[in-house]
Amino acid sequence: MSKTAIKICPKCSGIKGKHLKEVLAKDDYSCGCFGKCLKKNPELEGKAYARINGKLVACDSRKKLIKKIVAAVA
Repeated sequence: MSKTAIKICPKCSGIKGKHLKEVLAKDDYSCGCFGKCLKKNPELEGKAYARINGKLVACDSRKKLIKKIVAAVA
């Protein structure tokens, strides 16, 4: 079974590493730009989003996104 790839952008994605640190180990996710900046993607304004296994996952709240991330890792 392959490891789930999770990437968040602390600048644009509405979620920071400190929010995931409470529920995931540091080696379960990575932080950095993944090419979905708000300047170029205004439809993501007000949403929390991350890249999970190469797919963009966007939710209306940080809590909902964290639940999806935890489910993907489980």
